[in-house]
Parts: sequence; structure tokens; C-alpha cells
Amino acid sequence: MTARRAPRMMRQTTLVERVRAYDPDADEDILNKAYVFAMQAHGPQKRASGDPYFSHPLEVAGILTDLKLDTATIATALLHDTVEDTTATIADIEHEFGAEIEIGRAHV
Repeated sequence: MTARRAPRMMRQTTLVERVRAYDPDADEDILNKAYVFAMQAHGPQKRASGDPYFSHPLEVAGILTDLKLDTATIATALLHDTVEDTTATIADIEHEFGAEIEIGRAHV
């Protein structure tokens, strides 16, 4: 029986590069901050499949870069499960990221 390998997750720098390829003025700081915040919030959580929990929000963010969506939308994609599945609150997200990233009202 072969052990299942964890999926290779997109690196933070790769995500930023993908966004900046179509939006050279993208807010790199907010993308980096959202990536780190979400990854740390999810910590060692695993999905039922055994994959790191953060792999899902990261995949969503990657899909949205293919659609060439804006920085706030990509950041929201990274953060969209933090309020539901971690100890982070809507107030935490609003405090850290401002009103533009409305995680509690987003439908990513």
C-alpha cells in the first residue's frame, strides 16, 4: 500500500507573481498578509482527505487569479474559511484587512 502524498501547495511568492502578471499595481503586502494570516489560522488542520486545510482556500485563490480578479478578491479567497473554521473572527479580519475585505459577507 502506497502512502498518499500531500498536495503540492502554491507558494506565497507564486501567488503574488501570478496576480502581478496581470495587475502590476496589485497590493503585494495585502496578498502576503492574507496568505500568512490564513495559513497560520488554519495551522495544522487537516481535511477529511488528510490534505492541509489551507490547500482549499489557496486553490480558490489560484482559480481566481486565472480569472484575473483584483487583489481584494484574491485576499478574500485566502481568508474565506478562517471565520468558519478557525478561532479568527469577522472583527479580526476587519481589523487586520479593513472594510474592503468583507469576509463575513463574501460569497467566495
